[in-house]
Amino acid sequence: MIAPQPFKYTCPQCGYSKVVKPESDVLSPKDLIRTCPKCGNGSLEKEPYKQLSDLILGFFKK
Repeated sequence: MIAPQPFKYTCPQCGYSKVVKPESDVLSPKDLIRTCPKCGNGSLEKEPYKQLSDLILGFFKK
């Protein structure tokens, strides 16, 4: 099994963010956020999450 990459939800309205790292390649309801728990905004942005250490190591591996 290939481990899925973590992703980050961000609310453009209030700035709330949460990083989600799925435990397997099958997403569960706890991995999905529909609305911002802080302000209730229903349009959260979802993007791949890269840790700073991963970015630095990737730079030196080139």
